[in-house]
Amino acid sequence: MTISLFLPTAGRQVPINDLSLGAFRSAFAALTAPSLDSLTGDYRAEFVGPAWLRRFAPPGLAITPLAGWLGKSFDGQGNGINLVRRRGVVQRVLPMRAQWLPSAVDGRPGVTLTYAPGSLFPFAYVVDELRTIEADTLLGLSFATVPWLARLPMPFLLRHVPVLLDDSDDAE
Repeated sequence: MTISLFLPTAGRQVPINDLSLGAFRSAFAALTAPSLDSLTGDYRAEFVGPAWLRRFAPPGLAITPLAGWLGKSFDGQGNGINLVRRRGVVQRVLPMRAQWLPSAVDGRPGVTLTYAPGSLFPFAYVVDELRTIEADTLLGLSFATVPWLARLPMPFLLRHVPVLLDDSDDAE
């Protein structure tokens, strides 16, 4: 299924993988934030955006604590954790906190995921923001909090799934 987002600057729906990184900011701003308590369960991650990003994001994450990233899991109480597959086993790594904060994109209140200050590099300097595309699909933008990288969003999708911790899952 191809997802399209409304791009205000184009005045039309654009397939998500046809958007430039810069266009994700305005498309993101046109979406609404999910409620914190709606973030419950497992979400499968999918890299989106320009072809070069979709190609290089997985090997780029492979040198970080998110090697083998599958997605995220939330408890509905503002706690989340990343899910990775390593050596065929799904593991929980890098806990995060979901908070209702002003967005770095448009200043509107929304869901921001923050990692603890002592998190492994580079995640102590990363925040993710979430907006709703469809009932079971979220657009995430990941930002570095260092000034010279803060304007470069790294987009991803999170799709709600019944259970992501199923070891029969074939994702790597």
